[in-house]
Amino acid sequence: MDAPDPAPPAVDPAELRRLARLVRVSLVANLLLGVLNAGTLYALVVVFVDEPAEVDGLAPEDVSIAETNAREMDPRKEMREFFERMADLLDQAARRHGTNPADVLPAQAEIDAAVETRTMHSETSQAVMDKFKQGFDFYDLAWPSVIPER
Repeated sequence: MDAPDPAPPAVDPAELRRLARLVRVSLVANLLLGVLNAGTLYALVVVFVDEPAEVDGLAPEDVSIAETNAREMDPRKEMREFFERMADLLDQAARRHGTNPADVLPAQAEIDAAVETRTMHSETSQAVMDKFKQGFDFYDLAWPSVIPER
């Protein structure tokens, strides 16, 4: 004959209360950790990643909409600033190498004439750009990747 199945062990109510308390504590701990993780993610994405970009030392709030529209209408200011930056780079390189900056820089009259054409594609502007390229090649400088489009 088969032996009768043993009776299931008696469940102690104190043990059940202890297990229920452990479950509640673990749920609260997980909830707190979830809130902490969400706060950390918010701080990483919003505070650290969502910073305004700066280009050539200009923050976006430094350039007004009116100034941006004026540049689109008349590119002379942008061209002059570009040529000045190029001339400054070559001037610094020439002085570091102990050479005369006038030997590698386009004349101011050439730059002024190029700016007055209002386009980087004119023959005058291309002549100035060629002079800058020769200077950059002479001093083994990296050619700028951003050049006015007009």
